[in-house]
Amino acid sequence: MKVKKILAAVLALMMIASLAACGKKADDNNNGDNSLQRVLDAGKLTIGAEGNWIPYVYNDEGTGELTGFEVEVAKEIAKRLGVTAEFNISDSWDPVMAGLDAARYDVVICGVNPKPERQEKYAVSASYAENPFCLVVNGDNEEIKSFEDLDGKVCANSPSSTAGQIAQSYGASTADADLTGAMDMLNTNRVDGHVNNVAAVDEYMKSRPDVNVKIAAIYEPAADQKYMVESAAMFRKDDQALCDKVSEIIGEMINDKTLYNLTVKYFGQTVADSVSLYK
Repeated sequence: MKVKKILAAVLALMMIASLAACGKKADDNNNGDNSLQRVLDAGKLTIGAEGNWIPYVYNDEGTGELTGFEVEVAKEIAKRLGVTAEFNISDSWDPVMAGLDAARYDVVICGVNPKPERQEKYAVSASYAENPFCLVVNGDNEEIKSFEDLDGKVCANSPSSTAGQIAQSYGASTADADLTGAMDMLNTNRVDGHVNNVAAVDEYMKSRPDVNVKIAAIYEPAADQKYMVESAAMFRKDDQALCDKVSEIIGEMINDKTLYNLTVKYFGQTVADSVSLYK
């Protein structure tokens, strides 16, 4: 009887030790972060982005299918995760990050730059692209020729967007508008300027030569602010495991030239060859 009690006690201790070891192993693996497994179990990666942004995120005129550089990047990331991509598209920028905060989707992939304040609030992936900004004005405007000339002027940009914050850094105030709305406001002289990606502005001007606008200047970030023209995926801070896996995939996409080839497809070889991330 005494031997049985001793054996029972030993077995109980062994079971406790085994459970503790299993628990420790799980904690060591993810510290309670199940974000990657959550996406794998769901079989889909949900993505937030702003639409009507040619050639980044837009609906093809002929088919109506969602396409663009950012869309193809997101689809390839999802494919390499072994899941499908599901998009949640907003008509303007401000709701995009708010949707991430509210857990309406897993990630924002929409030309978001990894500036320090975002890195403090979000889990930020490795950068996957570089997108230079430009300043657009009315075609007859001879007063604004550089970003420095924006002091005291009004730019049609979301105040919380990188473009809007660039305008504000030069003393401009901002009036929320997407690319199409901003161009219309410039055409009718209701605002003084608009800051956006060079490729998006160039695409718009090609498709709408009737709109009287022009590029006045190209934004040149300071040497220690190159992140201002880079793009990275944004995740909630607690979703670091998912973020790390996506960073790993982005590294693979750079190494096997997938991102370079997508840049050539949407922006041309000259632009692709100038991207320092791909060198």
